[in-house]
Amino acid sequence: METKRTALLVIGAGPYGIATAAYAKYLGVPVTVVGKTLDFWKTNMPRGMFLRSGPDWHLDARDVATFQAYFKMRGLTPTQVKPVPLDMFLDYASWFMGQYDLTPRPALITHLARSNGTYTATHDDGSQIRADKVVLSLGFAWFKHYPSELENTLPVGSYMHTCDMVDFEFLRGKRVLIVGGRQSAFEWAALIQEKGADEIHVTHRHPTPRFTEPDWSWVQPMVRRTLEDHGWWRRSTSEEKEKIRSDFWAVGRLTLEAWLGPRVHQPHIHIHENTTIAATRTLADGTYEISLEDNTTVQVHHIILATGYAPNMHNVAFLDRTTILQELQTLNGSPMLDTEFQTNLSNLYVTGLAAVQDFGPFFGFTVGCPVAARIIGEAVSQCKLPGQRDTIKGELPRSSWARYMAGGRPASAS
Repeated sequence: METKRTALLVIGAGPYGIATAAYAKYLGVPVTVVGKTLDFWKTNMPRGMFLRSGPDWHLDARDVATFQAYFKMRGLTPTQVKPVPLDMFLDYASWFMGQYDLTPRPALITHLARSNGTYTATHDDGSQIRADKVVLSLGFAWFKHYPSELENTLPVGSYMHTCDMVDFEFLRGKRVLIVGGRQSAFEWAALIQEKGADEIHVTHRHPTPRFTEPDWSWVQPMVRRTLEDHGWWRRSTSEEKEKIRSDFWAVGRLTLEAWLGPRVHQPHIHIHENTTIAATRTLADGTYEISLEDNTTVQVHHIILATGYAPNMHNVAFLDRTTILQELQTLNGSPMLDTEFQTNLSNLYVTGLAAVQDFGPFFGFTVGCPVAARIIGEAVSQCKLPGQRDTIKGELPRSSWARYMAGGRPASAS
C-alpha cells in the first residue's frame, strides 16, 4: 500500500486540532488532519449538555471565523443563546471548518513512529502517511482520571467515568451515585434526573460549589498574553502560578452555572458534601451498598465518577514505545514543551490539555484554541533547513534543552 506524504500531520480533530490545522493551512502549510471531527464532543458528551463558555471563546487564530461571526451569520445574539447548547458549538465547529475548506480524514491512528527525522503514522485501515511535522491534539479521551483511593475502594467493574456514561435513557427508574463535585457531576445529575432516574446521590469531599454567574472576563486577556510572551507562564514564580490557578479554580470549579441550580435542587437529587466513600458492598441483586464517611448508606444500581482528566503521555497507546515514548521528556506525565509547544523530539508538537503544565490551566479549555493555533501554526510554517532546529530561538544549544525547560524543576523529569 502506497505511503502518502504531508508537510504537517495533525492527529486529532477536536477544537485544538482543527484550530491549528486551519491556521497552518492559511499560512500555506500542506496539512492533513486525521481523526473523527469532534468525536469526543459528539460521543462522550451527553445530548442536552450546555457549554459553560460564551461566544467570546472561539477557534480562529485570525479572529475572523469566530463564534460571534457564526452567531451573526445565523441572525442570533449572545443573549438569545445563553447558555450555549452543545449542538450549537458542534455546528459552529462545522461552519468554522467550512470557512477554511478543512476536511479531516475520519480515521484513527493506530501507530506513530519516528525515524530519520520524520514521522510515519499508520491508520486503522493499514494505510500510512509520512509527515515532516506532527501536532498531537490528544483531547481528553486518553487522560481519564481514576483516583487511586476510589480504585482501591470500589469493586472492579462497578463504575464508569462520566465521558463513558452519556446515554441516560437506560437509567430510567434506577438509582445512581455520582462521585465528584464540579460542573460535570451536577450537570450529569440534572440530565439523569430529567431522564427519569429514581434517585441520584452526589458525593464529594469538599463543600458544594455555589450556583452563581461566574466571571470569566479576566481569562481571555490572560490567555492572549501568551501571544506576546510565549514563556510567561513557565517563568512565573510558584506563588504567581498558584494565585492564577486559585483564581481559575474559583471561577471554574468553586462556582457552578446559575442556570444549573434549579435543575439540581430537585427532590430526587441528594447532595452529600464534605464526605468520601468509606466502604462498598455488592449485593445479591447486583446493586451496590455504599457507606459514606458521614454515616450515610445508599444503595444504587450504577456508580459514575466525575473525577476529571489528568495528562499522561504513556496512556497514549498509538505512540511508538521505542522511537517516541522512550525519548520523550515528561514531567508528572505531561510532555515538557518549548515555548512553541514543541517537545524535545524535533517537529513533534503537543497542544490542548496535555500542554497545561507549560502554558497554564487555560489550555485545558477552548479559550486557548486560537492562541495555541497561532503559535504552533507560525512555528511549523517557518522553512528550516535539515538540522537547523539545534537551538531554541537561537539562544541555547540543543544539549541544554532539558535544563532550559526544567527552570528549577526536579531532575527526575524523564
